[in-house]
Amino acid sequence: MNRDTGIEIVRRRVKLDYDPQRARSWTRLPRRSEDGLNAISFLFPLGETFFCRSVAHYRNRITDPVLREQADLFIYQEAMHSKEHARSNTALREANVLGAELETVARVLLSLATRIWPRATQLAMTCAMEHFTAMLAASLLGKRLLDKEGTDPEFARLWLWHAAEEIEHKGVCFDVYEHVFGKGIWPWLHRCAAMALVTGVGAAGLLTAFLVMRVKLAFRRRPAALGGPSKKGAAGASLRNLFGGLPGREYFAYYRRNFHPWDKDDRPLLEAWKREYPDFGVA
Repeated sequence: MNRDTGIEIVRRRVKLDYDPQRARSWTRLPRRSEDGLNAISFLFPLGETFFCRSVAHYRNRITDPVLREQADLFIYQEAMHSKEHARSNTALREANVLGAELETVARVLLSLATRIWPRATQLAMTCAMEHFTAMLAASLLGKRLLDKEGTDPEFARLWLWHAAEEIEHKGVCFDVYEHVFGKGIWPWLHRCAAMALVTGVGAAGLLTAFLVMRVKLAFRRRPAALGGPSKKGAAGASLRNLFGGLPGREYFAYYRRNFHPWDKDDRPLLEAWKREYPDFGVA
């Protein structure tokens, strides 16, 4: 069941104000890195909704009251992430930024997942995707990528708050899975197969979307050759530039029989964020 980390999962209510006029260059990061964050943002509303449904389906099978409360808080946090990223994506669309192509990919893949795979596999896939989001969250907070002067504070707050909560609840979905299905060899093989599936299909979907984005970017560059400002960067490389590639050791650790998300203790990153944003979103 749930490991005792001493982490409180907080119910925060967040509503930020995203300015479309600043959405096109809201960071001082390289263009490729900003494109990467924008692209990920377009994935979140549909993805977070999938996560909520996967965990909510098994809520009544959770007999431990502490874990059931944590599952409710997980669903609340993920629903709030979905809502806020949908609002920020509206501003990004108005600014005509790259990345909306990933929303289409997410819609197709998640729709297929809900139709093809049983609920148990959908929960295992959610555990796998939560592992990815936890790694990305730790990288974002650890590298302090959004602390640079000139970064739009509302977009920065969105990403830093989201990253902090991904760390806060990173073990919940995994604990629900093990609570419902146990820790035997078949649940372990099942979650490993789900991770391999998410990795393979997700990589193919992202590659397709990024290729489309490259084509669009090439057409945008043509006027720049006549003297307009050139925006360097290709969205296909944006995630690699932003995160320096996913931590291989952390990724493959997921396949261990005795793996748990809190094997890597990210509490210092979470506490640092809380010190910088005390009582953020807390009524």
